[in-house]
Amino acid sequence: MHLFFFCCIFVGNNHTQHFYIISMSYIKHWLAACLLCVFGFPSGAWAAFAEQFNVSQLNLSNGLPSNYVDDIYEDNLGFIWVSTHGGGLVRYDGYTYLYLGIGHSDLHLRSNYCRNVAEDRFRRLWVAFDEYTDVIDLHTMQSVKPKGSTAPVEHKLQLLMAERGIRVQADPTGNMWVVTRDHVYALAFNEAGEVTAISQLTYSSYLPDVALTYVKGLGMLSTHGGEVHRLVLPATMRGLERLKEQPLPRSMDYPRGTFITAILPYQGKIWLATNQGLYASGGGLKAYHHTADPNSLVHDFVTSLAVAPDGRLLVGTLAGVDVMTGETFEHWNSNSTVNALGSNFVNCLLSAHGIVWVGTESGGITKLSSRQLHLQNYVHSALPGSISANAVNAMWAEPNGTLWVGTVEGGLNRLAEGEESFTHYTTANSGLPHNSVSAFAADAVGRLWIGTWGGGVSSMPMGQPGAVTPLSVPAEYAAALNFIGALAYDKYNDMLWIGTNDGIYCYDLKSHSLYDPFAGNRNLHGCVGSLVDRQGMLWMGCLDGVVRINLKSRRGARFDHRQLRYKLDAPGSGIIDKITCFCQTRSGEIWLGSNGYGLYRRTLDTQGREIFKVYTIGNGLASNSVRGIAEAPDGTLWIATEQGLSQLNPRTGIFANYGVEDGLASSQFYFNGALAAPNGQMLFGSAAGLTVVRTVDTRKLYAGHLRFTQLMVNGQLALCGSRFLDDDISQARSISMHESDRSVVIEFSALNYRNSRQGLYSYRMKGFDDKWITLQPGEHAVRYSSLPSGSYEFQVKYESATGKDKVQQISIDVDVKPYFWKSWWFVSLCLLLLAVGAAWLYRRRMELTKRQERERILRPIEKALSESETPQLLQKHIEAIMGNHKKYAESQEKIVEADREEQQKGMKPFMEHLMDVMEAHYADADFGVTELSDAMGISKPMLSKQVNAEIGVPTSQFIRNYRLDIARKLIEDNVANRNITEIAYRVGFNDPKYFTRCFTKLYGVSPSAYKSDK
Repeated sequence: MHLFFFCCIFVGNNHTQHFYIISMSYIKHWLAACLLCVFGFPSGAWAAFAEQFNVSQLNLSNGLPSNYVDDIYEDNLGFIWVSTHGGGLVRYDGYTYLYLGIGHSDLHLRSNYCRNVAEDRFRRLWVAFDEYTDVIDLHTMQSVKPKGSTAPVEHKLQLLMAERGIRVQADPTGNMWVVTRDHVYALAFNEAGEVTAISQLTYSSYLPDVALTYVKGLGMLSTHGGEVHRLVLPATMRGLERLKEQPLPRSMDYPRGTFITAILPYQGKIWLATNQGLYASGGGLKAYHHTADPNSLVHDFVTSLAVAPDGRLLVGTLAGVDVMTGETFEHWNSNSTVNALGSNFVNCLLSAHGIVWVGTESGGITKLSSRQLHLQNYVHSALPGSISANAVNAMWAEPNGTLWVGTVEGGLNRLAEGEESFTHYTTANSGLPHNSVSAFAADAVGRLWIGTWGGGVSSMPMGQPGAVTPLSVPAEYAAALNFIGALAYDKYNDMLWIGTNDGIYCYDLKSHSLYDPFAGNRNLHGCVGSLVDRQGMLWMGCLDGVVRINLKSRRGARFDHRQLRYKLDAPGSGIIDKITCFCQTRSGEIWLGSNGYGLYRRTLDTQGREIFKVYTIGNGLASNSVRGIAEAPDGTLWIATEQGLSQLNPRTGIFANYGVEDGLASSQFYFNGALAAPNGQMLFGSAAGLTVVRTVDTRKLYAGHLRFTQLMVNGQLALCGSRFLDDDISQARSISMHESDRSVVIEFSALNYRNSRQGLYSYRMKGFDDKWITLQPGEHAVRYSSLPSGSYEFQVKYESATGKDKVQQISIDVDVKPYFWKSWWFVSLCLLLLAVGAAWLYRRRMELTKRQERERILRPIEKALSESETPQLLQKHIEAIMGNHKKYAESQEKIVEADREEQQKGMKPFMEHLMDVMEAHYADADFGVTELSDAMGISKPMLSKQVNAEIGVPTSQFIRNYRLDIARKLIEDNVANRNITEIAYRVGFNDPKYFTRCFTKLYGVSPSAYKSDK
């Protein structure tokens, strides 16, 4: 949306009048500043609306390429698309941006001046740029050119895409509307996504923008040419046609001579945003303008409209956002004291899934997300009824809802149920011995015991507020009982247990006596936090771990105790722990907070042995320094830490974390920092005051859609069309890699645009590491280095900390190709070459061995010949021996050959022998494969192999076919005039029915039919 200066000039006489609207975009900022100087900001009606949300900014400082945002759009996959002027088009996933435009390293488009986008039903994003209209295939994230179904349509389509773009919009019937500087087009598609028809309307206008909105019952409304037009498509769109108009209903009027920037159907009326105010059309035209009334419209230049999550109308203007309630407006802008708007020049609004996106001209995007915590902060101010100054260090809630709050150097604060002002009790107006109140405990008779840091212990009847009486102690205890960190009432012995900076003591409420309850009690320092559990054990934290005292073991003034000094989950580590707080849940589990090592969960195994499991920041805890623990009515645990508030679902082990962005007065909580009040509210004491969480609303939280969002390989973004992906990572089914790829980073997002600390991602590379690994809150990417070759499945799941959203899970195949020397073909080739080489070496070795053997044998002969006095005689003798050896070998060969010939003469051919055996036994119904094998004198496998080789059928089939051939001949000749049954028995079938089936299968006709034919 552009901001413009309009000069209206009327020239003419009574019969003619000319109206000119002059656009001066170069002085729009100057104009806006002047308008704000003239009108200023209203002094009242500041919006409490924005305070109900968590606010965050998307701008140049955190990755948005331009602070000039013209449009915000959500596609069907759940991604947010931001159209900017100067920064191009951006896709946002809740964590990172994907940039599309000139000068970006991600995806290149031809312009950085983007007006708006719209998605068609073929998952293509139509983009209106100042210079042209583009289309992006969301499967590939590449620019594509839609095709026309005919040559004329194709030609017209290319022309309109080249015109200067203003706006694109999809209607519910699947048509795409494209507005350019001179035309309004409506495009129809076939099932293949081809454009089958284009309807066109030509217009002329000096206005810089066109509002295009589909209204049920009216169709598409356009504001081209400074008027509101009702555009109607032909009944059947074919080819190239003229876009027609229909008159507006009589009930719909609109202000003439204005620049209409947005149209919104809302509560049965058509609302029109203009440069001269806000109008509601329907049953008359109602106008809303800026006036001196602080509850009026903040500015007459209205740029955008949307419906807020609570159903109220949001009005974007040049002076911020107005929230319409009835006939009045609340104002939200950059001057708001809470959740200020990033810029007052509002260009666009998007309200979806309980989230409000505000696009501005100079401040980027301000995002409002539904706030889960319904809370109230009590902080110190100049008002006399505010809570006293400094950190809250102690809290107590009476059954009737009255709150008692102790602060550091601020005394005692009382907030009666139903009131909003605190009553203060200090050393100046009560018997309070010191203004630093550090601990509370209530006994069985309605007294509130008050521990102070510097003034010891006091008591006060809760029915007599302010009647504080210091506890008088013997002189030997006075110094040790000055600094109190923990108090606990012992109902078993009617005692008050006092944890101080210099030991643990017990005070008998009946005898008014103070005791050292066990040996070494004065060596325990820095006591803070306490719990009396249901088994009668007192837990008290200190600088050296935790002390556990058996309240049922009293022997006079002595009690059994045990000190757990070292880290509870690793007592053998020698690490001294510092336990600060306790909570026993309704299930009986005891939770302990450490001042450096996280949160402990104590359970008992089947043998009754206690087990401590620790939760740290690695599991999602906001901080390892825990200051308070309390159980909510829904069973979740609330943990006050030094760096925020954590909510733990004990069933899932998932944390949700909250900070000042969620409405807390401070993220730094103090000792004794959590309390569950009897009315179900949760109380938290922080450095800034008291926070009361009344309810937690998770109903409006958007679950989102878990998607893969980005793939980085070797430090470079991997896009569709590379060797890694065939589709965009958000829709791809597989990733192709090579073992040489040093690193791969896979990013993902739930696309719910919530606080990233209120849900956890887990992942595993199935086939490489089958164990699920949970990421820390806020992490949304996984890195692998040098994956070995193989086929894997990368899986990611997301679980909300609230536990009310369904666990989402996605997966993608990862195929890592090996180095060529690890491939099967290379290994096979190497094995083959190795085998060939081994065979060659074997043959060479055998030849060498034979040659050496021959040389070994010949060497004595040569020596004998050389040394003989009659070598000729010796040579003749050797030749005679060799001749005799040759005759010996020839004789053996003749004997073997003669035996072979004799054997062949005595052997019958196999088939001849087989036929002889079958002729002798075919009529025997019990003669089968086994009997034939015995008769032939060979094994059944050898018989089967030979029959298959000679005849081509198995042995059993040969026997059956032999008998059926004889039966066929008997049927043909039938000299004995036998019937079919007799013939079946005659050829060795003992079942005539089986014989008939076999005969029919072999010859294609039954025996009786064959007989009739013959």
